[in-house]
Amino acid sequence: MLDAALDLADEVGLDRLTSRDIGAAVGVAPGLVHHYFASMDELIVEAFAQFTGAEHDELRSLIGPLPALPALCGLVARQLNAPLRYARIWMSAWVAAPRRPELGKEVDRRMVEGLDLLTGLLTRGNDEGVFRLTDPRASAFRILVLLDGVLVQISMRAEKSYGDVTRVVWETVEREVGLAAGTLSGPGGPASAS
Repeated sequence: MLDAALDLADEVGLDRLTSRDIGAAVGVAPGLVHHYFASMDELIVEAFAQFTGAEHDELRSLIGPLPALPALCGLVARQLNAPLRYARIWMSAWVAAPRRPELGKEVDRRMVEGLDLLTGLLTRGNDEGVFRLTDPRASAFRILVLLDGVLVQISMRAEKSYGDVTRVVWETVEREVGLAAGTLSGPGGPASAS
């Protein structure tokens, strides 16, 4: 049911999910959906938590074993190349959260989890002398705000042509972590592969 909810959320948004649609997608009566979930809010929160938890675990396993700079590049590149499904579900959650308080709490929890992950990565890079930061958490927040803006663009546009947007992201990351201009955004850097 959760997988069906996510598939439907990708098409119509979390706010428009109904037990009737989910039941039809999995071949059961709508009442059976409510047998497992007391409300649509409960189902929506659980589906979003499953989706974001899996994404977070995958990201953590991707960047965890890497040195700080390649890990940061991997995290940024992954966000810049986010699948449309990922972008649409997050966008849907941001839009629905103000009207669904429990979803709002889960969205906030997952955003803080992402902030903590990036803060830890930046702190590690700072401790290793790879980055030069005065406040890793503030830098992580600014980077994530920029990446979230790109995610909104991905969710709203059918084409994945963003011109110089990816270069701006890499240049901003360079400045935030104290790398020389062009380290990430120049020829041969991750920006040229994005």
